[in-house]
Amino acid sequence: MRSRTTTAVYQTVARVWLTLAGLSLLLPPERRAGIWLPLHLALAGAVATAISGAMQNFMLALTASPDPPAWTTWSQLGLVVTGAALIAIGMPTSTPWLTAVGGTAFVAAMGILAWMLRRSWRMSLTKRHPFPMATYGVALLAALIGGTLGGLMGSHVVGGETYLHFRSAHMTLNVLGFASLTVVGTLVTLLPTALRVRMPYWRGWAALALFVGGLLLQLLGWDLGSTPVLAAGGIAYAAGALGLVWLVVSVLRMERKWKVPLAAMHMMAAVAWFVSGSLALAWALVHGPEGFDAFRSNFLIAFVGGWLVQILLGAWAYLLPMARPGHPDARRRSLFVFEMAAPVQLTILNVGLALMAIRAAGWVGPSIGEIGVICAFSGAGVALVKAWLFPVLSLGPVDTERARAVWGG
Repeated sequence: MRSRTTTAVYQTVARVWLTLAGLSLLLPPERRAGIWLPLHLALAGAVATAISGAMQNFMLALTASPDPPAWTTWSQLGLVVTGAALIAIGMPTSTPWLTAVGGTAFVAAMGILAWMLRRSWRMSLTKRHPFPMATYGVALLAALIGGTLGGLMGSHVVGGETYLHFRSAHMTLNVLGFASLTVVGTLVTLLPTALRVRMPYWRGWAALALFVGGLLLQLLGWDLGSTPVLAAGGIAYAAGALGLVWLVVSVLRMERKWKVPLAAMHMMAAVAWFVSGSLALAWALVHGPEGFDAFRSNFLIAFVGGWLVQILLGAWAYLLPMARPGHPDARRRSLFVFEMAAPVQLTILNVGLALMAIRAAGWVGPSIGEIGVICAFSGAGVALVKAWLFPVLSLGPVDTERARAVWGG
């Protein structure tokens, strides 16, 4: 399967998942298991599917290796979609066997993706980009372990204190491990590409070592119930996140002739949420499991909303138009669509998330939190509408001064 086809298929499915995640909030709380179903559809559905497709494209581009057999790509897509769907049905309906089958399918999908990664490196014509490939490898290992833990929990194989430990480890591995490390490895090339500048030199290995060490210490801390070990893991992970700031600063210091596109704005705002969330997580873990429980709502706001969903929306603003076949002028007009009301979209989304965060911290009343929810969903909704309708919208009056300053024309 060619890279443009892979992008089109996977990212279309991912947009369906994210749309369903938003619509699921309209269900009664008992039907969606509180906030669980929207989070599952966004993470195991949208983010995991988008990562599965994008990682294939990036690994092939970075290694100059041949495409994998088409049947492996279709099998991986089918398994990740089937797994996420079965879990989404099995958990709210309390059907353990369905959840177990879904978890098995999801883990199998990650296994196929890991096989693709190993194949691309083994058949590589150039080994100039080992850092993103190593980061992808660690991320997929986290997905395999985290997915297995999730399947064990959902199938009711474990319970009691073990279930609580598994739940924390599952969240750590999937959010901070699989999804976050995949994004870190991708930003190394995606952010400079979106800004149309050269890739700067970045000591990413030190950051990766801190990320891996932080994850391992957090997992050990959850297993032992040790606050000092948890705190050490949180601090190490936050130090790795601070290393990512240096990458962003290095990219911004590169000489460029165009204004910053919306895609890069979302990526940089997402990094800000990732770093601030990592620092706040470290502080919460210093106070042990109780501190983490108090931080749980802001964990989801920072890492899921501010970091992962926002990075996905930003990536779509660049990757979807560039994957569209046709004349370069048509692609440029597609890119123009995403610059429409770009500063407003960016501001509304992130102000809304900030209001939700300070409400979750108990610093303001519920009315401020409700305003934050409206703003955040409005900003994300506009971005999602653009991601769906940009081919149609590009036929209209999109040739604005800002769009030309960003993309030329």
